[in-house]
Amino acid sequence: MRALLRIGLGLAALLLAAVPAWAQGFNLSRNNNEQIQVYADGGIEWMNDALRVIARGNAKAVRGTVTVTADTLTAYYRKGAAGDEIWRLDADGAVTIATPTETATGHKASYDLDKAVFVLRGSPARLVTPTDTVTATEMLEYWEKDLLAVARGDAVAIQKDKQIQADVLTSHFKENAKGSMEMRRADAYRHVVLTTPQEQVFGDRGDYNLESGIATVTGSVKIVRTGNELNGEYAHVNLNTGISKLFGIGPGGQGEGRVSGSFTPDKKDAKERRAVFRGPGASGGSSSDDKKP
Repeated sequence: MRALLRIGLGLAALLLAAVPAWAQGFNLSRNNNEQIQVYADGGIEWMNDALRVIARGNAKAVRGTVTVTADTLTAYYRKGAAGDEIWRLDADGAVTIATPTETATGHKASYDLDKAVFVLRGSPARLVTPTDTVTATEMLEYWEKDLLAVARGDAVAIQKDKQIQADVLTSHFKENAKGSMEMRRADAYRHVVLTTPQEQVFGDRGDYNLESGIATVTGSVKIVRTGNELNGEYAHVNLNTGISKLFGIGPGGQGEGRVSGSFTPDKKDAKERRAVFRGPGASGGSSSDDKKP
């Protein structure tokens, strides 16, 4: 028979009830006053002296619309004025943190209910919403109050046919009209690669505003499209229009930067031995058919 344990949050629940309401999604901590119910097929061990509860075998912790499942769950609690209160939940083995519309998975997780932050590790750790996917090979942090995910180690954020990857990615979310999480901005640090159906943009630092469709990439920038390549220091990419602009120097920079490129000859122009660039225009030099951002 499956073991069941209900644990109240005592004082922590009272404190959370007094703060402003945040959006839904992953809210095991914030604005959630329900009891945590812990289930396990292999039994539940209550270590009163150590102030922890260990659930083993297909273990599950449920609070409102958030469910945490793993091979083993360990709940740490403390004595509060209004009763016992859980402040941390650790999960080991086949971890899933799920809401009706979002899922986060990994091998190990630690959920700090005081800070309203969970940290996932996996190969990769993954966060999936109805519109976006974020993965990382080192760790993935999610900050409930800020609706912010920080992915470290070969981090990738994907929305439809566009993606941005880097050593570190911070993904900012919002609650959409349907009540689910949707990425609104991604910031990328080190070894940045922005990929669209038309091109790839490489650089040291990048940011992508998914609401406006505008991405900027800085630092040793390279734009590659259909065999053509441009190099500079600052790129402005409009993912809605498909127009990219490359500059030899970033905004506010001093001096004169250079933009260089290599172009693959079009086969139909081979007799004229003329290279025809079919890729994005370069601004500072920019192509004449470029539109202003």
